[in-house]
Amino acid sequence: MKEKPQTPSGKPKSLPSISGTVDLKPGRQDTLEAALGRASQLLKTRKLADFKTEIAKAQKLGAHDPRTLHLLGLYEFETRNTVAAARLIKQALSLDPKNAAMQHNLAAVLISLGRFADAEVLLLSAIAQKPDYAEAFHTLAPIRKFKPGDPLIPQMEAGLKKPNLSAVDVSFYAFALAKALDDIGAYEKAWPALERGNAAMPTLFKPDREAEAVGEVEKLVTKERLQALAPYGHQSQAPVLVVGMPRSGTTLLESVLAEHPQIYGAGEMTSLGGIGRMMSNRLGISQSKIGFAQAIAQTEPKHVYAAGLGYLNSLRKETDSWFDHCIDKLPDNSFALGFAAAIVPNAKVIHIMRHPLDVMLSIYFQRFTTVQYGFDPKHILSHWNSYQRAMAHWRRTLPHEMIELRYENLVQDTTFAQTYLWDRLGLTQQIDHVPAATEIKQQRTASRYQVKQPVYQSSKEKFRRYETQMSAFIKGMGGMEAVEAEVAAQETRCALRQAAS
Repeated sequence: MKEKPQTPSGKPKSLPSISGTVDLKPGRQDTLEAALGRASQLLKTRKLADFKTEIAKAQKLGAHDPRTLHLLGLYEFETRNTVAAARLIKQALSLDPKNAAMQHNLAAVLISLGRFADAEVLLLSAIAQKPDYAEAFHTLAPIRKFKPGDPLIPQMEAGLKKPNLSAVDVSFYAFALAKALDDIGAYEKAWPALERGNAAMPTLFKPDREAEAVGEVEKLVTKERLQALAPYGHQSQAPVLVVGMPRSGTTLLESVLAEHPQIYGAGEMTSLGGIGRMMSNRLGISQSKIGFAQAIAQTEPKHVYAAGLGYLNSLRKETDSWFDHCIDKLPDNSFALGFAAAIVPNAKVIHIMRHPLDVMLSIYFQRFTTVQYGFDPKHILSHWNSYQRAMAHWRRTLPHEMIELRYENLVQDTTFAQTYLWDRLGLTQQIDHVPAATEIKQQRTASRYQVKQPVYQSSKEKFRRYETQMSAFIKGMGGMEAVEAEVAAQETRCALRQAAS
């Protein structure tokens, strides 16, 4: 019997939080308010099939109610239909124009579409109506270039001093304030705000578990095992896996590559991990770990093709347009490259590296809700070490060579990098006559503002501004000599440097 393709129920990595929607209260269950309350809760917990059932009830009771339209818009954003999301939330806001939560959520959608000026206007309006709207300050900070004397800075400072703030609001205010103070060069004041924001975030990361999973990968995912499985995987050459640490330049690299009309940039897809977990469950592996080493070791060839087809189907669902290559730039795929080599053995892998202290500082500056290790220097260092071990293992074991490059070399000459990488992918440089692979793309990562700006080099060695405050990071790396040795190793591996010499 033919194996069915495995298709995961993955979700996008970054979404605006659902602000100001209806809470379910005791009382009659057949009212619009009750239906909206249930739908809101289901959307917050991402139970999307149940949400559709509940929101249909709300539509029967109040199809043109702004709260119904708002929830429908958030659902569309959750399912990556961003243009539809913007239209629905805008319609809701036209019926309730002073709703600060709707203004915030429409702004978040517009940010993903690159409409930063429109988003800033909405967020400033939301803050004017609700001066203690901590989340709005946090959503605004990445798209606003703060200048000395900006009135929002003392507002955020005052907000942080309010008594009985929730940990969530502390983190919103503190991360936003740190970014603003960094913009104006007040680095000595930015660092304490940054530490307070990180301290307010929950600590869920288990460094020993991650290190153990990498150990299993090193032991079980051998070159021989991957070579044995490769003939049974899906032989498509469409996937391009862009990997690296978060904040290493994956978003910029994707944008440079996707200027070719035959390349579609799908962003941070979670489907590779979803398929790995499905395969693990099918094999009776109770706790699948990053890298899926046990699944690779135990699976049968007949399952490998189905897994590859499921992964390709998840990429195809991202666009109705035709493409030769599709980029999946989820950084944590760094740990799953062996699994990818088994199910789609002809996928290209591009690994982007960046100065380790710049990477760590940039992670520490982000309120990453999907990166559990990002709020404690010890945890960031532990993850860095696990990532380094994993990438060293893939250099030894992957059947096909990875393309490795440095962020610093990429920003130095993006045109050269683009030409080189298109050539490595076997794509023509003559593209004026080729129709584009897609019409519009959304950005949902922390780099979504930066990637829309002209390429700049001011982010190189940004850690120098905070070198004293980053002593724990430097010590954890083994001192500056060890840091410089890692940078030299990156330079040696950088394909752009080799191609230019």
